[in-house]
Amino acid sequence: MPEASVTSRLLNSVLNRMRLASVGQSFYWTLLAISLVFAVVLMVARFTGLFAMPDTPSTWAAFAVVPLVAGLLAWLVHRRPTLPDAARLVDRTTASKDLYLTMALLNNSAGEYQALVVQSAEARAAGIKPDQVVPFTWQRRFWHAVWVPALVALGVYFLPQYDPFGKVASAKLSEKRSERLTEGKKATELRLEEVKRAIADHEESNSTDLAIEELKMTFNKMKADQKLENLKMLSSEQKDIGKLWRQISSEHLKDLMKSSPSSDQQFGANQDEKLQKWVKELQEGDAGGVQNELQELQEQLQQLAATKDPVERGELMQELKERLQNLEKLASDKLNNEQLSAALERAMQQMDLSENKDLQEEALQAAMQSLELSEQELEQLEQSVKDMKELEEALKTIQQAKKVNDQEKLNGAQSENCKTLADYQSLYDQMLAESGESDEVQEKEGEFGMGGPGFGKGGEAPEDDSVETGFKNEQSKSAVVAGKMLLSMQTKGEAEKGEVVRDYKQLMQSVKQGAMEALNTEQIPPGYHESIKTYFDSLEKGKEKAAK
Repeated sequence: MPEASVTSRLLNSVLNRMRLASVGQSFYWTLLAISLVFAVVLMVARFTGLFAMPDTPSTWAAFAVVPLVAGLLAWLVHRRPTLPDAARLVDRTTASKDLYLTMALLNNSAGEYQALVVQSAEARAAGIKPDQVVPFTWQRRFWHAVWVPALVALGVYFLPQYDPFGKVASAKLSEKRSERLTEGKKATELRLEEVKRAIADHEESNSTDLAIEELKMTFNKMKADQKLENLKMLSSEQKDIGKLWRQISSEHLKDLMKSSPSSDQQFGANQDEKLQKWVKELQEGDAGGVQNELQELQEQLQQLAATKDPVERGELMQELKERLQNLEKLASDKLNNEQLSAALERAMQQMDLSENKDLQEEALQAAMQSLELSEQELEQLEQSVKDMKELEEALKTIQQAKKVNDQEKLNGAQSENCKTLADYQSLYDQMLAESGESDEVQEKEGEFGMGGPGFGKGGEAPEDDSVETGFKNEQSKSAVVAGKMLLSMQTKGEAEKGEVVRDYKQLMQSVKQGAMEALNTEQIPPGYHESIKTYFDSLEKGKEKAAK
């Protein structure tokens, strides 16, 4: 049969319409079937709760897939008509008595009648329309394909969830636990990576070690005959090291260094003794005791994972919880370390989640990772305490060097053999002791005036009015505030006996109290604390001497 003939175009057009009709019919029945199955599953899930349906957004997403699945199945299972099928349908519709079927099979037939068949078919084909042979009657079924899925959609939206067997609540609880476990693991992984990176960066470029080495070089540059230059360099080093000290000395480090574990009795006798030991070790820059505790906890977690006996498992779980609670209280109450406290708290939560059989293995692994993070947090804390104490020693050494420099004896040549800060401290202590300017001697001499014992009755300091100075006689306009001005007394005429002493005591107590509060609340490096306290002690001792 020639491809360009009218009959050929007719049969091909009819065949295409038959194929579309077949796919449409398959899609119609498949859509209704899948919608009904979805409705049955939805009703069973909502009324019995025997199995958990996804949450509402997920249910809507699943329902939206129904037409897609129906279309795919319709394409796969629809009946595929052939060209002879189209010819038969044309013959049946037009009562052609198998004329077009003969045309469809003409290539496989032999005989002199073929020309007559072709001529007859061509003549009749011009008056036949494909849409009359295969009319699309989808309108009659259209509403069935609309109201059934619409009814299912209303069920998804309005049908309530019942839970007579408690299955839904259990599934939701398990889902929440799984989400919480996942969130905790992610937080631990991110923080662990951050801490490891910080420790590695500290090892590569330790600013504390660099500052100490620079300070040693400055000590070695000192020259006895250049007092002012020495003072400038020492003051510059003091400023830089003080700034570095304030950067390292965070709030939790300040709380740790001020902590007095001997007064804490909230853990019981045995736990309190262990707590005191850990705090004391941490104050010295040694986290070994707490890290050993964490390593023992990791071993117990491994033992817990391998334990099958429920009684033994319960005992191990209780012991682990108590030990973790003590560590968490140490981190939050004594160290004020939020990151360490959060890591230990996550470990406890993950241990609780391990009681769920479905999450047991994953939760115990997450708890192990949280304990690893706790070890890293402690290592970082330990290094910070060591750096802070080393900087404090550097500030104290600078104070000693300034005292030696005041005597014009600070010479870098004398410190060439010094290797550590302790060596410099020993050298400066020896030099100050030889000149009678050690801390102990100064404390004793602070009780006296310049000319002998007594308060306010010492000798006069030597003065030379002929020497020109940069002094300007100016009066400060600052407001008088407690803690800022040492003494300010106004008297008219001769004071009554004891009145000046009484006023002096009140003012001295106010100023001293303000100074002590500043030490406790402000970031003042400890290298300055002793000098400030010694100053007020010397004033009080001098007052007592004067009274005698």
